[in-house]
Amino acid sequence: MAEYYMPRQGSSYFENIVTWIRTGKRFRPRFPRAVQFQTLSTCNAKCVFCCHSSEPKAIPHGRMDDGLISKIIKECGHSGVGRISPYMTNEPLMDKRMPRILADIKKHSILPVKTRITTNASLLTPEIGEALIDAKLSQIWISVNGYSEETYHQSMSLDFARTMENIDSFLALKQRMGSQHPKVNITTLRTRLVEHELESARKYWDQRDVKFHIHAVDNRVGEEAFGSVCVDVQERKKKRYCDLFLKQAYIVENGDMIICCHDWRQSVVVGNITNSSIREVWNSDRFKKLIYEFFEGNFENLEICRKCGC
Repeated sequence: MAEYYMPRQGSSYFENIVTWIRTGKRFRPRFPRAVQFQTLSTCNAKCVFCCHSSEPKAIPHGRMDDGLISKIIKECGHSGVGRISPYMTNEPLMDKRMPRILADIKKHSILPVKTRITTNASLLTPEIGEALIDAKLSQIWISVNGYSEETYHQSMSLDFARTMENIDSFLALKQRMGSQHPKVNITTLRTRLVEHELESARKYWDQRDVKFHIHAVDNRVGEEAFGSVCVDVQERKKKRYCDLFLKQAYIVENGDMIICCHDWRQSVVVGNITNSSIREVWNSDRFKKLIYEFFEGNFENLEICRKCGC
């Protein structure tokens, strides 16, 4: 997705276009280009770098009702959103409604839309896999954080053999069904636990003809836990330019729109879409005020941004 900037207050549309041409950065749209919403807050993994392992009692829990899901899908569909991702810090396949949700996104979109989920694949059974293919899921990102029984269990507390079998079965299922989608991406976080396995992992996935990504660890669990797994903890720098809230909206189970997907505590709520629209909350004075404060370096109302090392 392209980079974005926040137009200065009072700037005209013409001025914004000129800035876009000059810098190559698009101005914040009237509706988010991507929407991520969490339908169920639970996860069956206990990853060492995740809040579900370190602070499970601090996670706000809930289940999004069908009416709110339908409202989000229809507004996004009518607004031409480019990508919709019905997951956040949870395991999306724990929600049995997921294939239907993904199918409804495609059904109600007036323009082509990409759908994406990230899963640990421990629940990716052949039945679920076929349902995801039938729902025309665009992309599936599978988190594999360990390439032996020992490192995988230390990293995620899941069954390594079952996960790898599920991935193999899904790739074979796609081939049998003659489906190009969903595109499969394997992602591994570079931690101290798995660093020595990364080169062999790269070779393994190259042979399977799937895209393989190695990502740095985001600090979602507090300094102590983060330092215990991060390879380059001393080199990680806090970002002071971030454009996530200029192009992407994040909605949790009760309809709250939060500032960022990294804010798993839901500490900065910009509004609620239950009795408002996504467009109204996205363009609200409160949301814009927080964005201007961020770029002014004022983190009084944005403690999550002050500490961010992502």
